[in-house]
Amino acid sequence: MNPIFSASRWVLLRMSRAGSLGHLVERTAWGRRSVQRFVAGDTIAAAVASAEEMKQRGFLVTLDRLGEASSGARADAYMRDAVELLRAQAVAGLEPNVSVKLTAIGLAEGTDVAARRLDEIVGAAQSVRGFVRVDAEHAASLDQLHEIVIAARAKGLPVGTVLQANMQRSVRDAARLTAAGVPLRLVKGAYDPGADGVGDMRAVDAAYLQLAEVLLNAGLPLALGTHDDAILDALAPRARGVAEAQLLFGVRSDLAGRLRTDGWRVRIYTPYGPDWWPYALRRMAERPANLRFVLRSLFGR
Repeated sequence: MNPIFSASRWVLLRMSRAGSLGHLVERTAWGRRSVQRFVAGDTIAAAVASAEEMKQRGFLVTLDRLGEASSGARADAYMRDAVELLRAQAVAGLEPNVSVKLTAIGLAEGTDVAARRLDEIVGAAQSVRGFVRVDAEHAASLDQLHEIVIAARAKGLPVGTVLQANMQRSVRDAARLTAAGVPLRLVKGAYDPGADGVGDMRAVDAAYLQLAEVLLNAGLPLALGTHDDAILDALAPRARGVAEAQLLFGVRSDLAGRLRTDGWRVRIYTPYGPDWWPYALRRMAERPANLRFVLRSLFGR
């Protein structure tokens, strides 16, 4: 990896956790302009409109109300938004499908509190024949996340979660989650894995391919969340028509079109909402092209 990009990635990942700075930047016009490519507006109506447009182009969509590290009234508001989002998708004739973060529904208040809020969201999904994906976050939250998701799945609720290939623990987590029948999305990982990291980007790529084979053998619904052409092409003989390819809104639209033409089911992970700082910083940290795009949008070039 380019040493300059490696250093900037480290800085961006740590900045993504600077909540006070994020709240300040989110209020600025130049800040919103810098991320408009990656975020489908601030409201449910804007998110659903984006999903309808993508459906017309042949793509599936999961919508994500951005937000992290909430508790109390803010966590309740996030929960209500997720429920409303599912219902709005159903009314619009879309497949109700949302992604949520446990920290946004009060994981800091305890596993039981977050689980109750998640049950409200997943119950709403069940009522409209939808699905809820619980996004993986920082390593310290994963044990609680898995406990909550496995319990919800044991009740027959339509819920799944995410594995991050950049963490050594994901091999064990894959075995536990597939044994519990949990549908999974496999990603390389946008969060800093700390001491649990598998190594450099080549090591992450190798881990991704190994985990993908394990998950394909498990026979559960699987989503491959990556923009890496080489990985998707390597997995295509087994995965195309079996697993979904999932790409991020505003990233590699050329790849999304090619995959759809090649016979993949392609789902676009589409975030919305005013709390975009952590998400946007992680997107910039993932790929030099994303960072260059944001810098050009800020300086008009």
